[in-house]
Order: sequence, then C-alpha cells, then structure tokens
Amino acid sequence: MVRIVGVQRHEEIGSEFVLLQNQGSMKVSLKGHVVAAQSVVDAGDVSEAIHIFSDDVFVLPGMYVLLRTCSGVGHWNHTHDRYSTYYAYMHRRTPVWSRHVGPLHVMAPQHKWVERKPEAALT
Repeated sequence: MVRIVGVQRHEEIGSEFVLLQNQGSMKVSLKGHVVAAQSVVDAGDVSEAIHIFSDDVFVLPGMYVLLRTCSGVGHWNHTHDRYSTYYAYMHRRTPVWSRHVGPLHVMAPQHKWVERKPEAALT
C-alpha cells in the first residue's frame, strides 16, 4: 500500500516533491499509480496537478519514492543507513503542488485487463 508521507511545496521546481512509502507487506509495482491534487478530482481537469507513474519498478515494503517536479531520470538511491528511495520525475517547467494547496491523493491500479489475440484464444 503506497501512501504519501510528506509533501514539500515550493515555488522552485527543484525544491518541490512528494514523498511516498510502501507501507504494505508486499512489493508493489509503481507503474500505474497516480498522484493527484484534490482540485483535479473536484474539477476533472487532469492537465495540471496530476502524475501517472510510468516507471516499471517494484517498491519493496518500507521503501520510499520521491516524486520530484523537475526533470531527471528515474533511479534508485541507497543510503548508508539501508534506506532505499526511488527518485521519479514529473518533467514540469513550473511548480505544481505549491499552486494546489489542498489535499493530495494516491490512486493505485486495482485491475488490469488485456485483450487476447484471436490465435492465442484458439490454442
């Protein structure tokens, strides 16, 4: 279960982030998770304060994900005190979370359906 454990709202994109943690007992695929501001949920405007993770990584129990607003390449950082944090990036040019001061939500994929190819269904 991925939860938000911290938010740093800032006027500079290099200093703004959302910190998440896998607080469950099983590893979780980050791909498909969504972080969205309450204003997006209320208004239905998904153009601004939303991020959908496309990073195909697994987050083990207790590990962190630091979603930064700026640009960068997703990577793991392992600290000397055995904490592992995955750095993900929104690739935005302006701050996001400082303009949307209400609550933030994490939404997780519940189910995935994939259409089978006709020849695979016949065999």
